[in-house]
Amino acid sequence: MPTTLRRFARFAVVGVIATATHTAVFSAAIELAGVEPVTANALAFGVAVLVGYALNRRWTFAARGARGARLWRYVAGALAGLAVNSGIMAAVVHGAHASPYLGLALAVVLVPPLTFALNQYWVFRPRT
Repeated sequence: MPTTLRRFARFAVVGVIATATHTAVFSAAIELAGVEPVTANALAFGVAVLVGYALNRRWTFAARGARGARLWRYVAGALAGLAVNSGIMAAVVHGAHASPYLGLALAVVLVPPLTFALNQYWVFRPRT
């Protein structure tokens, strides 16, 4: 399997793990700690970003050094992905007055390749 394809597959696996982490933290915060949902979502997003960063840094891209700078770039990339995802959803639901599931389907297809490219060529790019 070519390196880029292997990395994308690993990136997808990390995405599933990060999503599961987000869901678990969100649910625990609401159900066990009684945290307000918007606050719980922000907390869960933060934890999921850290899990995604750690796994992508070590397993997907096998990056060495510059941890602090890479973490901030990873957070910026995650927020860019969230912004594109939200923009797609807003355009589909509010602009086109279509089903939010169409927005979700479009986001699932369009956002991961974008965030993968950000990670491959910006966040975890080998330093010369």
